[in-house]
Formats: sequence, structure tokens, C-alpha cells
Amino acid sequence: MTWAALFLLVMAVLVYSPMLFYMATAIMVTIGAARLQAWLAVRYLRFERYAPPAVRVGEQVTVEIVVWSERELKRPLITVRDHLPSRLIVKDRTHSLPVAPSFDQPIRTRYTFTPTRRGRYVWERLTVIGTDAVGLVSLEKSYNTDKVELEVYPTPLPVNAELQPLLGWGASDLDSGAAAGAGLDPRGVREFAFGDPLRYIHWRSSAKRDKLMVKEFETGSGVSINLVLQRTEGTDWGDVETSTFEAMCSHSLFIATDYAEKGALVVFPVHEHAEQIIHEHPEARIRSIRSLLTDLVPNSPSKISEDIYGLRGRMREGETVVIFVAEQDLALPDTLMGWPGVQFTVIVYDPAEYINKKARSAKPNAASAPEYIGQLERAGARVIYLPREEKVR
Repeated sequence: MTWAALFLLVMAVLVYSPMLFYMATAIMVTIGAARLQAWLAVRYLRFERYAPPAVRVGEQVTVEIVVWSERELKRPLITVRDHLPSRLIVKDRTHSLPVAPSFDQPIRTRYTFTPTRRGRYVWERLTVIGTDAVGLVSLEKSYNTDKVELEVYPTPLPVNAELQPLLGWGASDLDSGAAAGAGLDPRGVREFAFGDPLRYIHWRSSAKRDKLMVKEFETGSGVSINLVLQRTEGTDWGDVETSTFEAMCSHSLFIATDYAEKGALVVFPVHEHAEQIIHEHPEARIRSIRSLLTDLVPNSPSKISEDIYGLRGRMREGETVVIFVAEQDLALPDTLMGWPGVQFTVIVYDPAEYINKKARSAKPNAASAPEYIGQLERAGARVIYLPREEKVR
């Protein structure tokens, strides 16, 4: 319409036609009024955004946006477009419905999406798109709102193999059924020791003696499982859907949740000390494990053999260490030797299953190679191969 108005104005001057001049003026005034209405439609607004604090990968997220008008204006419909972080990979995203903000009255709109990668994401920016009443002019304006944080933790993937953890000091509660709630005859109480399940704390005796005391059963105390993931830079192989490190996080979350619910002490010893988490409530412990796995990034300059070697002196007899490896670390087999009373289980992956065959440019040294598995087994480790899951739901 702007070009039409300019054309009519030029023709009116050339042919000395007042009628064409009036027509051009009327069009330009209409465009100006429409632009003013669209300009006002996207200004003097206030927003609040609500999102769940934490979801798992593949779970639908609903984000609600509340809009207020800070001026008593009669506005046409506006559309709100949220700016998600570029790192946040999503699918099945819907668009928020247009709304007409009113003065001092909250108007709500929402949209949904499904995150496909774990991580911690923060965003605050959104854009408002408004038009005039007849839709001639469209304008937009960006706003910064209060920051919202979304934690996307891994989806637990089942490990279809028994880990068979060591029994610790006596029989395992996991095998006897005590952790699942079966009754056992207590033998007495004793001072709390590293690895004892919190469910066996005898609070009355602890209050009397001013130190933690636990019930002692004929079958002994619980088990302790330590999980170590290969996070060396350059060892993560995969595509936009998933990768070897993402699979490690999902499998380790399943193992950690499963054994923590059974009463075992689950520790990620490279990132935390057992003394720091031993008093955590089981539900709080599972949440802290989710947060830990959400923040892990495979960009460490150290090799996994160095991480394992750094645990010497911290592992007591009767503990189990579960190691997740995708690419060969030639020093790992030698590192696993000479740990009396400590059991090692190595879960290996084949990076070729995670790399897009069409875009494959490098050949990793797969930890699933038979020769490397043989070296690990000769070092005393129990090796479990986990194939890629077809789809993470």
C-alpha cells in the first residue's frame, strides 16, 4: 500500500489531479494509523514465565507465559515468541496462541516442547509480534523477563545385566531382601560405619549417645557402589539424537536409582566424597544424582585411568566400582590391577553404533573391541557390553 500511495502521489503531481492526491493522502494516513496501532500493541507490556524446574529427556515441557498491559489501551491480538537457548535441542514444539492483553488483568498463553538432550538451560528473552486491527502492519519488540532455569536430566535406560556387587562386611541386604522391606532379626546396635544404609539408623540410641548408631542384623550391612564415567575430551561419539556419553549418563542413572532405592550407598567418587552424601535422604540423594549427571560434560583433560588411579586409598575392601568406557584407554587395564578386595565392572560401548555412517570421518578405538575386552578381563574386571538403544523415550 505504501508503494501504491507513492505512485498515486507522483501521478497526481504529474497530471495535476487533486483526486489522485486525496486518494494518496488517505492511503498514507491509513498506513500511519495502522503503524501507530501496531506500535502501541507491542509496548507497555509486562511478562512472567513459568516452567517446571526439572524434567527428563523426552518428557513434554509446558511453558506458561502471563501477559499484563501497563497502559489502559485497547489492543488487538499479539503473539508471543519465546527465545529458547540455542543449546536446547527440542522437537514437537508448539506455538503459543495469540492473546489480547488488558489493563491490570493477567492473560495466559502457553506452548510445549520435548527436549532431546540433557543439560541445564537458562533463558529470559522473548519477542512480541503485534498488528493493527485489520492486519496491514506487523511490528515486533523484544523483552527481557526474569530468568527461568530448566534442568533436563537423563532418561534412565535399563541395564540388562546383573552387576553382582560385592557383599561388603557380611551378606548383602540387596540379596537378603532387607532393602526391599523384608523383616530380619536385629542383633543389636553399633556405631555408624561408612556404607551403612540410612534406613537402619537407630534414632533413639543415636540421641542418647550423641552420635549415629545403626541396627546390626545377622546378615550384615549394605553394599557400596561407585560409578565412574569416561569424560575425557574427544571420547564422546554420537549424532544429534544421542551419543556414547549420553548413554553412559542414562545407564548410570538407572543403576544409581535402582541400587539407591534398595538401600545401597551409591557414589560418583570422581565428583563427590561418600562422607558428604552419606546422610542424605534416599529421595534427596536421587535428585542430587540427577543434577550431577545433568551437569557432567565430556571435556576433561584427564583420562579415565587417571581418574581411577586417583581413587587409590579411598576404596575399602568389599566395594564395587562400575566403569563406563566408550573409547580405549590403554592404561586402564594396568590401573585396575592390585586393588585387594575391590571389584571392578567395566561397561563398554561401541562408538560405531552412535556415529552417523554417512558423516563418519574418524574411526575411534572402540572399547568394545575383543582384544581390549580381553585385556580388561585379564586385569580382573568383569566386562559388560551394552548396545545402543534404538530410541530414548
